[in-house]
Amino acid sequence: LLREETTPPASEPLRWARVAADTLTVSRLVAGITLALWPWEPSVRSLAALFRWKILLWSLDAVDGVLARRSRTPPSWIGRNDIWVDSLVTLGTGTALARMGFLSGSLLALWLVLCTALYVIRPAHTLLLVFMFPLHLALVGLAAIHRLHEVGLFLLWLLALAYLARKRLKWVIGVFIEGLPDGPREWVLSWLPAWLRLAPEERAAFAVDTVEAGTTPEDER
Repeated sequence: LLREETTPPASEPLRWARVAADTLTVSRLVAGITLALWPWEPSVRSLAALFRWKILLWSLDAVDGVLARRSRTPPSWIGRNDIWVDSLVTLGTGTALARMGFLSGSLLALWLVLCTALYVIRPAHTLLLVFMFPLHLALVGLAAIHRLHEVGLFLLWLLALAYLARKRLKWVIGVFIEGLPDGPREWVLSWLPAWLRLAPEERAAFAVDTVEAGTTPEDER
């Protein structure tokens, strides 16, 4: 009963939640820059430390999205640009891997230039997701190759997140698909299973806050 009395009405905005979400987003940006500038040693120990940091940053990314949506406030400038923070953090991770010697610096630079050029031609957030994916995959793959015990923790974390944030996962998939050219978009939608599509009520819930994707799928058309 006491909990019901102290719970704010559904329409009441929670400003503290928006501030907390933005603070976490900025902290991830600072952490991403730090990862790029940190004097990493070329060792598996450094790789393990980087992997642990990335699990923490991925967790903060999930938390700030939940806080932002529950704040019931308009998206802030920081929130609307969250996907750029994700991209910079990912670039910081790739830079750290290159400084450790686990990834070619030239290959990373080429990938950055290529994705930047494609974004100039077609400025869709899909390309930011494309830029980040292989770098994330490289980190996880390197951790698995070197048999880091953190990989088991990551898999458990990933399963838990996929279950707890499954609506968020479907939203990101929607953002990715809507940024594709018409032909590939229709092809992907033709085989995308229903359980990976946002239901109308789920889409409406995400429409109140688009901070994580930076925009709605409709806006990217």
